[in-house]
Amino acid sequence: VELGQGLLAALAGIAAAELGLPPSAIRFRSATTGLSPDEGVTSGSLSVSHCGMAIRQASAEARALFVAEAARRFDCSAEAITIEDGVLQGPGNLRLGYGELADSVSLDRDADGLARPLGRGTSNDALRPDLPGRAFGTRPFIHDISFPDMLHGRVLRPPRAGAALVALDEAAFRETHPEAVLVQDGAFLGMVCPDERAAERALATLAKAAGWAGGNDLPVPATLEAWLHSAKAETETVAARGEMPAGENLITRRFLKPFIAHGSVAPSCAIAEWRDGRLSVLSHTQGVYNLRSDLALVFGLPPEDIIVEHAESAGCYGHNGADDVALDAALLARAVPGRPVRIRWSREDELSRSPFGAAMLIEVSAALDASGRIAQWRHAIWSNGHTARPGRASTPVLLAGHDLARPFARLAAVDPPLSSGGGAQRNAVPAYDIPNLQVVKNRVLEQPIRTSSLRSLGAIGNVFAIECLMDELAERAGRDPLAFRLAHLADPRARAVLE
Repeated sequence: VELGQGLLAALAGIAAAELGLPPSAIRFRSATTGLSPDEGVTSGSLSVSHCGMAIRQASAEARALFVAEAARRFDCSAEAITIEDGVLQGPGNLRLGYGELADSVSLDRDADGLARPLGRGTSNDALRPDLPGRAFGTRPFIHDISFPDMLHGRVLRPPRAGAALVALDEAAFRETHPEAVLVQDGAFLGMVCPDERAAERALATLAKAAGWAGGNDLPVPATLEAWLHSAKAETETVAARGEMPAGENLITRRFLKPFIAHGSVAPSCAIAEWRDGRLSVLSHTQGVYNLRSDLALVFGLPPEDIIVEHAESAGCYGHNGADDVALDAALLARAVPGRPVRIRWSREDELSRSPFGAAMLIEVSAALDASGRIAQWRHAIWSNGHTARPGRASTPVLLAGHDLARPFARLAAVDPPLSSGGGAQRNAVPAYDIPNLQVVKNRVLEQPIRTSSLRSLGAIGNVFAIECLMDELAERAGRDPLAFRLAHLADPRARAVLE
């Protein structure tokens, strides 16, 4: 899906290059469940290498089918056909466009993967046609989309995660806002109004009419290090080699990375509609099928009764509130079937309710031998998990699901295995040649703040800690920092980066 990174323009360029078309002739439909292939989540900068390769291969196969038909009509070999601007040309200036051949070529078939791509890269004629619209505000984000008879919703969140709704002056609210449709399901509380200003006024009134009790305490920033170190955790050895003697002259340093908010330029937004028992959602989710899976679990629907279509919004570097606000919109829209409901989070919602990048406590220790080389290295991490995306478990992880009258359990965030990139342990194993090494991860299971993917996951903390200690070790060994690193690097690609 397009997150502002120019992905659709890149994919259009790949298709255009293979088909011999200008990029302007390629139209992309936004990812939509039931129509688009399920390629998981747009993350990790993998879209061109994964989706782009698939599109290149499919385009090559489509081109081959048209070339074969043109060769049949021109009575020549396929090798004699060239394509330029969508026109297939044969000997003697014979010419046919794709459109003229379309009725004779069926694409309703399984791809066999045998066609050989041209490998032209991408067409650069219109590399980023989306940029003018982004610069001048004419390219619509989901916030700009409107439908006939669309209503507007707002949700009143508990002041503390896990708090219970213990009082609600419903009569006073309805007297003040007769135009609003009040929606309550356990501690989930919201309303639907004819316009956004009415929804904002109704939200302020609802906040005064509701009473809450209980909820979870938040970690205190001043004692965050102690909290991470003492919280209940699941311990895993990430890497171990050699022996770890009780090192003399051991240097030990601790590094603390706080919880980090995404702070997207535009707050999360979604539009939902129920019609004939089926749910349609417009969302800037990173994975339409993953979101559909969690929505199906919440509402007890077969996935095919839910359509999730992607719409553009402000970019994100990881998992923000896009999926959560989609459930908010669906819960509110269920109260007014047949009418689309749009809900836009406030800036306060975005900065307090979206998943955060996990805080990390990192302790690194190392010792030098008599020759000034690293003899041993220890690396320990205390951190919540770095992934809580929807569609990956039998329990939905969407925010409102925790507040329903029949709530879904709050699951602790998890870490992908290193084979899939890792989470808190990403880049914790140094790239340097160290004979005796131990890396241990402590996944904190207490989850007062929801955490999920933020750009590079645990790598930002681990690399910072490793390189800081490398500088200290170089100074202690009396070596230039670059020379010290190169002395511990045999890998030619790693050496090339530093050189």
